[in-house]
Amino acid sequence: MGTPQIARLADSDADFERFNVVRNRPAPREDTLRTNGSKGSFEWWYTDAAFEDGTTVVVIFFAKNYFDVSGPAWPTVDFEVTNKNGERVNVFVQGEKGRVVSSAKNACDVRIEDCFIRWQEDGSYHVRYKDASITYDAIMRPKVPMWRPGSGYWLYGEGKREKQFGWFVALPEAIVDATLSMDGAMRTLSGGHGYHDHNWGNVSLDYIFNHWYWGRAKVGEYNVIISDMILHKRYGNKRLMSFMCAQGDAIVSDDSHITKAERSGTRIHPKTGKFIDDSIKIIQHVSDDEEYVISLDRKYDIMYRSLLEVVSPLKRKLAQMVGINPTYLRIGGDVTLTVKKDGKVETHTQEGLWEQYFTGSNKYPTIEGVTYKVDE
Repeated sequence: MGTPQIARLADSDADFERFNVVRNRPAPREDTLRTNGSKGSFEWWYTDAAFEDGTTVVVIFFAKNYFDVSGPAWPTVDFEVTNKNGERVNVFVQGEKGRVVSSAKNACDVRIEDCFIRWQEDGSYHVRYKDASITYDAIMRPKVPMWRPGSGYWLYGEGKREKQFGWFVALPEAIVDATLSMDGAMRTLSGGHGYHDHNWGNVSLDYIFNHWYWGRAKVGEYNVIISDMILHKRYGNKRLMSFMCAQGDAIVSDDSHITKAERSGTRIHPKTGKFIDDSIKIIQHVSDDEEYVISLDRKYDIMYRSLLEVVSPLKRKLAQMVGINPTYLRIGGDVTLTVKKDGKVETHTQEGLWEQYFTGSNKYPTIEGVTYKVDE
């Protein structure tokens, strides 16, 4: 394919000026609508919450029909609730096909039918999902400041070929209280911990990415967010990473240029037919006296989805004919954080979740020009 195209995190002074954002000072206006629903664009606002009774809720606001990047604007809200016994309900609401999602200009206020995600003056977010039989209302109060890697943009290619992928983390960690009404029965959900981020771009994800891992966890007094993104072969299967570690309400390390990853326990997943890594280690070596190591140890899969499920039957058939097989796994397991700082070492372990998003169809991993075989 010739010389790989350039791919980088936009974090130079010129990048901050170009995107009109301030280094290390994320603002609520960055969580507003960034796209116009045109072909080739995508955008979504993601939220999750895990409550003290074992209930988990995920609500995602899409500017389109889920991940149908090539399709028209089609505001969609996906709602998923899982009870502590594993019983899961997944439903959705859609607005008018062809209509750009409704959004305010100065702070997040995204509205789709009777559903919305809204920033409030005290810094909290109000999330509502409502359909004919379910109403979910959640207040998410921030415990960690807003964050983004660099300017919030990764850039792929140059000039007219440049593609963009954006990421803004409005709530790295939030305290969540909610009510949930299903089929006439009302429940109060309290003591929750939650998260909200926002992604957008001007290119199909399968053009940029081969696969990524993304995860977050609250471990002891720390909150961590990581991503390990492997690009398409046109970018040399380059690895781009992000890392954020907060202690209490302060971010203590987030320089992705020093982040390293190690994977092990790699095998072929029985449902995706592609590789899965049972253990992932993220290493943030700041100095000889400061290091953060995050270990993700997979114990079970929470959810598997073929991303072809959300496109039209014709597009699904065409994709299958040419071997396209995008998949998504939500994974549960142990997250261990080891902190070496000020001459001391501390280790904390907490159950957490992470995801594997896989746009490629390759069975074995290729990272920066090296293909790794997997014992089957």
